[in-house]
Amino acid sequence: MKLMLQPFMMETWFDADPRPVLDLISLADRKGFDGVALPEHILMSKENLDNYPYADETAGPRWFDENTPFYETISYLSAIAAVTKNMTLSTGVLLAPLRSASLLAKQLATLDHLSGGRVAIGYGVGWLEVDYAAEGLNFKTRFSRMVEIAEACKVIWTEAPASYHGKHVNFDNVYAKPFPVQEGGIPQWFGLGATDINIERIARVADGWCPLAVPLDEVKVGLARIKARMEELGRDTSNFPVVLNLVPVNVDGVPNLEATLADIPRYIEAGATWVQIAALSFCAGPDDFEGFVDACIVARDKHSA
Repeated sequence: MKLMLQPFMMETWFDADPRPVLDLISLADRKGFDGVALPEHILMSKENLDNYPYADETAGPRWFDENTPFYETISYLSAIAAVTKNMTLSTGVLLAPLRSASLLAKQLATLDHLSGGRVAIGYGVGWLEVDYAAEGLNFKTRFSRMVEIAEACKVIWTEAPASYHGKHVNFDNVYAKPFPVQEGGIPQWFGLGATDINIERIARVADGWCPLAVPLDEVKVGLARIKARMEELGRDTSNFPVVLNLVPVNVDGVPNLEATLADIPRYIEAGATWVQIAALSFCAGPDDFEGFVDACIVARDKHSA
């Protein structure tokens, strides 16, 4: 089991300045955190925020509003790559359907080179229709668009010339060097629920699974179905990462780090190979961060033995 740091909104400790957060992420890297995952929002609409679907992941109300600063994830990961040496760089999740396949492939290949091959990207589709309306994209086809983008990226990363023909992405005999450092391309993890159609999408295309707000019993059942379908398709299931968010355990109405870390075996039993933990749930500010990191490392080592 590996540890993924979720640094969501740690910038609020520094008047929305992300640069001091880089120092804290670098500290976590040196102490042994295995990865870092950035969330993403592009546009905000006050009318949609009350429908936020992931409050259960923080064991409380959403942390942000329409004025909260959100930094673009690939740019931010590039800065993190420069101050870390070991961490896997990921997202939880990148809104892939809002990008073009060719540009996304180029950005991620560049990030893979800058980091020395440390990228494993999580894709999702988001829940805010305003993102898609602003770009003239069909909100209802966002899932199929995401799948095609993942397929097209894989082709661009492994073939030259590369060709791909889909409903949303089309190109013939193009070159987009360099290929990523990682042979075979960058791992693409899908952040989708365990519905029948999503299980098929994950089994056919994804290199890992990073679901949000899916109960652990459903994760366990869904993972078994994904792997069974992968085997039917002739895909190897021996190295299929599963990233699950640690939901804070409240003690006396307050998120308790010790109780939350003690809950890790339930996530491993459900199939997690990575557990992701948000510092903001347990740290009041930067002075609490090093102790938080140390406690997480101890728990990781205990439950990985």
